[in-house]
Amino acid sequence: MVDGATEANHLIIVCGHGIWQGGPQHGHNEAEWLIESYKRGETSTFIEHIKAGLKALAQDSRAVLAFSGGPTWKETRLSEARSYANLAAANDYFGCIPPTGETAEAHPLSPIPLSTRIIVEEQALDSYYNVLFAIIAFWRKFQTWPEKLTVVSHAFKKARIVEAHCSAIGFPIEHVNYIGINPPNLPPWLLAAQDLPISAVLPDNNTTTGTDDEKSKEEKANMMRGVAEVIGQWIEDPHGTGDALAGKRKARNPWGVSQKLFSSDDERARSGLGTVFLIDGTEALASTPTGIAWTKR
Repeated sequence: MVDGATEANHLIIVCGHGIWQGGPQHGHNEAEWLIESYKRGETSTFIEHIKAGLKALAQDSRAVLAFSGGPTWKETRLSEARSYANLAAANDYFGCIPPTGETAEAHPLSPIPLSTRIIVEEQALDSYYNVLFAIIAFWRKFQTWPEKLTVVSHAFKKARIVEAHCSAIGFPIEHVNYIGINPPNLPPWLLAAQDLPISAVLPDNNTTTGTDDEKSKEEKANMMRGVAEVIGQWIEDPHGTGDALAGKRKARNPWGVSQKLFSSDDERARSGLGTVFLIDGTEALASTPTGIAWTKR
């Protein structure tokens, strides 16, 4: 178990995709969830993400687990992150960690006190900020940056999260492990995305060789277009500061949760990170990752 600030070095991040409102089925009945219509049938996958994060936590005594995601529904102030943590606690952490271990202070939206090995990150509104806010939450708790990351989300998002987001913030991708678990019944082009490097959607790579037959060329072109639709915006806007990606975050923020990375100028200065503020008040990393604190190891 992590007993001191100097011992934690591994951050596990489980990205939120919905809100479990509580209920007698402990998340195993989809009626207990707030999700978009296109996510119907996926809540069992969200539970598998939680289990995967807990299993990774159990395997490393120097790890902590961050559930990440803000309160994205106007119907409740409960965040995605806290709902995941509540579900884990309600299911006795699926036997991965002792439910009777050391717990954090009580919270009005967490009926069961949470393990001190769990961080609840409640600001993130997209996958980029799932990673960034969680890393900063780790630093805020332990006053050191994680040496390695494990990210749990959909398998088809691996290229976006590892190659795009982790590279954009300057976290060494050789120190990033990704656990990908897809929801059922994904279209074939989206399944293909999980094994495709992000560079494949760049214009110079979006062609086929003369050795491919016509059918293979067409299939590859269709796959490229599909992948580009999902992650193309992050290639053009790696920190998500443009209107398109910032607009998506605004639409997911019915409660006006602060999008500042730090709570004060002093905290910002101590972090060693260079940041900028957008017109809407969102705080983002400076565009270049050069000199970012966690690369100085």
